[in-house]
Amino acid sequence: MKVTRYFQSCLLIEDEGVRILIDPSGHEKDMDFGQLDAVLYTHEHSDHFDAEMAQAFVEQGVAPVYANASTAKYIRASKIAVEDGKEYKIGKMTVKAVDLPHCVMVDGSEGPQNTGYLVNNKIFHPGDGKELKSLKVEVLAMPLAGPDISPHDAFMFAKQVNAKAVVPIHYDYLGGNPGFFASTAQKASIKTHALEYGQSVNL
Repeated sequence: MKVTRYFQSCLLIEDEGVRILIDPSGHEKDMDFGQLDAVLYTHEHSDHFDAEMAQAFVEQGVAPVYANASTAKYIRASKIAVEDGKEYKIGKMTVKAVDLPHCVMVDGSEGPQNTGYLVNNKIFHPGDGKELKSLKVEVLAMPLAGPDISPHDAFMFAKQVNAKAVVPIHYDYLGGNPGFFASTAQKASIKTHALEYGQSVNL
């Protein structure tokens, strides 16, 4: 499985000839990702989702779009509204939608509906979630910073899901240091793949 990181929480996951893009925001509007088999959105915040871009994916025949009900309502084109706990077959890949709470916002209010995606039972992208007791996973795409996400939260999330490796995400806006986190994670036998923009790793 090949994982490439782009801005904020955008990951391109490739496996068995299938290419899935998760959470492309407006920062990727001018990028050509090539042939895609699906585009997944975790929630409606602008650093994870751009309605015009999602519309274009569908209307230009680039790829089908998957999103939870809260996010799907902003997409006028045909889309697949995912359901919590349901598995979706995308080519030879399997994607399971898993709802988990969005982190608390800066003012203490609740965030929007947030849906994570478990891809091929190997890597989990949680959107802006930071806690999920019911899941054990090999690789966690781990939010490192956010309105209510600290490096401690990130570390405890990785421990909670029993991750053997993490790919830090969600630190381009609010700042975060994957290198600093890596030194702490290493002591807990958690491998950190701190990817630069456009950099890939084979997992």
